[in-house]
Amino acid sequence: YRLLWVVVAANAIAIVLQVAVSLVTAATGSNLATLIAQRWPRLSPAFWAIFQGAAMATDVAEFSGIVLGVELLFHLSLLASVAIGLIIIAAVLACTDRRSKALEYGLIGAVALISIGCLYQIPLLHPIWSAVALGAITPRVPDAGALVLVIGIIGATVMPHNLFLHSSLIEKNYENCDPLERRRRHSFFTKETFVALNVAALINGGILIVGAALHGADGSMQHAFASLLPLGGGAAVIFGGALLISGVAASTTATVSGDYIFAAFSPVKISSAVRRAVTIVPAAIVIASGISITNLLVWSQVALAFVLPVVLVPLVLIMLSMRGKGLAAIGYRLTGLVAGVSFLCAGFDAVMIVQILHP
Repeated sequence: YRLLWVVVAANAIAIVLQVAVSLVTAATGSNLATLIAQRWPRLSPAFWAIFQGAAMATDVAEFSGIVLGVELLFHLSLLASVAIGLIIIAAVLACTDRRSKALEYGLIGAVALISIGCLYQIPLLHPIWSAVALGAITPRVPDAGALVLVIGIIGATVMPHNLFLHSSLIEKNYENCDPLERRRRHSFFTKETFVALNVAALINGGILIVGAALHGADGSMQHAFASLLPLGGGAAVIFGGALLISGVAASTTATVSGDYIFAAFSPVKISSAVRRAVTIVPAAIVIASGISITNLLVWSQVALAFVLPVVLVPLVLIMLSMRGKGLAAIGYRLTGLVAGVSFLCAGFDAVMIVQILHP
């Protein structure tokens, strides 16, 4: 409960950044990855390594949701679950490639199903609502161990690769638009972002509430699943299903993001299918090796938080360079917010590094 404020703060950060990226894309007609690669061509290989690594780290966390969901629901082995997960992602990507809006509609459906799962489970666990309210509005880090979770929640909520994905998806909606139409569409995407990220924040908060009501379940998804079995009514099945659905949705977006990042920054030109395989196959191999999925979940998200400032600094510089250019006119207020977020994220990362070096 005491970490719920992190979900609230991280969600606010995510909204600011997504709105900024949407405005930059509307103003230039180009996605963020392409803009960075064109502005700093000599740094493209370094950017590629960092951002591609972030997409791969994300896929480790998200693909593990698929594996856990399959394991818990169908009692299959680790290797079989990994193989089924790869087949599911390949099938989803093949279907979404045939329909331009299929990915967006699929993600909306996945979020709706996960929301229903959270709403179903929370009343069964009788959380302490006064503690929930206090935790949501009182910033505090209970101990050094919680700092890792704070950083991880920020990385899992903001997700640098999603800035590239969001920019690339809406870029297609700005093609052949005059400035007035771009303004109108940007207004729509801003509202859409606000609604979507607030729904996601409620889901993330619900996950923490469920975990707290289960007394942490020893930090294990398997123990959480077992703890829900006595509640009856399919609570455990819904938990496993939510893991599977969220894993499929998130792993798909991470893989597509890796595709966009690879295409923008890599000096090597290869097919989209190979670019996607480069993102997801290493994640599958790491998970199949038997490393603790719980540790992979936490530390892969921490890695995303460390990558975030590397995305935000170029974004701030691009925004500053666009000031006073018609639709591209971006005021100091939004630019200042993004710069402030950059310093905040870098500060958290610095504290984390100090904590690792001097525990």
